[in-house]
Amino acid sequence: MFRRILSYIFPLSLHQRTSTVSGTLSVTLLNGKKLLNSPNTDYSYGRLQQVLRFGLEQIGFSAIKKQKKILILGIAAGSVVETLVKEIAFDGEIHGVEIDPEVIAIGKQFFDLDKVKNLQLFIQDAQEYVKNTSERYDSIIVDIFQDDQMPSFLFAPSFFLQLNTLLNPNGVILFNTIVKNKSQAQRNRDFVQYFQNTYQITVFPKVKQENQLLLLAKQNN
Repeated sequence: MFRRILSYIFPLSLHQRTSTVSGTLSVTLLNGKKLLNSPNTDYSYGRLQQVLRFGLEQIGFSAIKKQKKILILGIAAGSVVETLVKEIAFDGEIHGVEIDPEVIAIGKQFFDLDKVKNLQLFIQDAQEYVKNTSERYDSIIVDIFQDDQMPSFLFAPSFFLQLNTLLNPNGVILFNTIVKNKSQAQRNRDFVQYFQNTYQITVFPKVKQENQLLLLAKQNN
């Protein structure tokens, strides 16, 4: 209790470990809440949870609650799972894919990730999961970062064309991106232009400053 009170005055370090995938990972108590940070950004909870919550609001909490199966690529410590389960009361299946086992270990130790009954975890590269799964989803959340950088495969046409095959009719993809400079802004514009005939795309710029959310609805031609 005393540490929780202190965290409203200054952040308290609870845990730190090094990952070969993500670098230094730190669990911090701030304003009474635990956060997972990488060297240059929020990795789970904190501001990131607010960003993804905004995206889920655009899909519609009531619409999500009616869905049967959701895929999260880049689940990290599970902040979006908390929003889905505790706030939206989603009780369908959640499949979470994360390449970094250290992040999953932190999620279980500090954020009760292993206590979510309708969550199935896959410690696997997202590209491999997408390529090999036979599952179909109502929503797919793409939140893949290496520290504050986005892997280039996310913007290769093949990846999102493959994701399209995993969506049920009327399915949606919530794609979290970072836009810090003109090059990244152009990258996103090129992405939207390329996929405008595959998805109905809505762009939400400057969500919590640097994040740009793309909401992609499957077009059933």
